[in-house]
Amino acid sequence: MIHHCFVPNDFCNGIILPVLKSKHGDATKVDMYRGITLSPVISKVFESVLLHLYDEFLSNDSLQYGFKKNSSCNHALFTVSESVRYFTKKGSRVYCAFLDATKAFDKVLHNGIYKKLLDRGALVTFVHLLKNWYGNLCCRVHWNDVLEEPFVVKCGVRQGGVLSPYLFAIYIDDLMFS
Repeated sequence: MIHHCFVPNDFCNGIILPVLKSKHGDATKVDMYRGITLSPVISKVFESVLLHLYDEFLSNDSLQYGFKKNSSCNHALFTVSESVRYFTKKGSRVYCAFLDATKAFDKVLHNGIYKKLLDRGALVTFVHLLKNWYGNLCCRVHWNDVLEEPFVVKCGVRQGGVLSPYLFAIYIDDLMFS
């Protein structure tokens, strides 16, 4: 599959299950749900293989805390609070800007991922494989025991995909120095 930059059609199909984000929120609001994509287990295994083979191209800036092993929002909060404490102790003012990336996984442009991977020196075969895969994504929503009609996915990375956090992190990595 890697050599031919091809994945089976079944790898491209997913079923989206809306999962309630918080049991304390209003379940009638669309924003209270996160769509988790179920895909064939063998495709997740293949994603894990790709992650292992191409991990050198899937790393991101050390100042980016999201979507990394042994890293979390708590690490980012600690870094910010310690930085603020240090500079205010020295008499400086501290100005901060924050970006709310709500539903950001759904808004990633596929061509942007491919370009950023190529700019990092990723092998063209890997990028073509992803292009074949993401260019043929099709999903159905499963809600209240009803499986809706399939629709083509034109942007975004799959919530629940093995490669998705890495591809998303690469996509936003440039924000660190913009």
